[in-house]
Amino acid sequence: MSDSSRIPDGVDGKAAELLSRAYDLKSSDETQALYRDWADTYEDTMLTGLGYLSPALVSQMLADHVQDRSGAVIDIGCGTGLAGQALAGRGFPVIDGLDYSTEMLKVAAGHGVYRKLIEADLTGPLDLKSASYACAICTGTFTHGHVGPAALREVFRLLQPGGCFAFSVNAGVWRDMGFDTELAAISNEGLARCITHQPGVNYKTSAEPDSWLNLYERL
Repeated sequence: MSDSSRIPDGVDGKAAELLSRAYDLKSSDETQALYRDWADTYEDTMLTGLGYLSPALVSQMLADHVQDRSGAVIDIGCGTGLAGQALAGRGFPVIDGLDYSTEMLKVAAGHGVYRKLIEADLTGPLDLKSASYACAICTGTFTHGHVGPAALREVFRLLQPGGCFAFSVNAGVWRDMGFDTELAAISNEGLARCITHQPGVNYKTSAEPDSWLNLYERL
């Protein structure tokens, strides 16, 4: 598992510039500005420019485990809706999206896969009812310059007992930001249990695993 280069090889200069900005965010204002600038071209940058795989991989991991897909799913840090589209294509009919960026949510709305879209900041408490979702998914949010492991407990709060949370964590922040220790504490406290923890790749051009793919069950 390596994070020696945060920008994959073989991508164009514009894609590399935007991804570099995303990894180096230092404030709320910087975050808002980046995604305001990026919203209209985000999907082209990530899918065409970077060969982004995480939404498809994490969505498939959830689909492989969940037999009854009729319950509501919340897509945490949904951005323009890449994971939501992947879930809809795998038979999940009820999906809500949550993101910090108004501009990204406007693009997500255009895909027509979300029941509702919620503008909220995952770094604080969410104004959502506990145990209101059957599943949760999060891709591309637990990474450099973004949301830390403290948000995990808030996501688990939203899940019904037995509900599953599928999410990716960038390899470069797994230990540095304390995702490993927070998830160990969550498991030890009996809040959730790990079903799957495996190495994955963020991009088609990733030379080796550069993320962790996780599936947890709310207890």
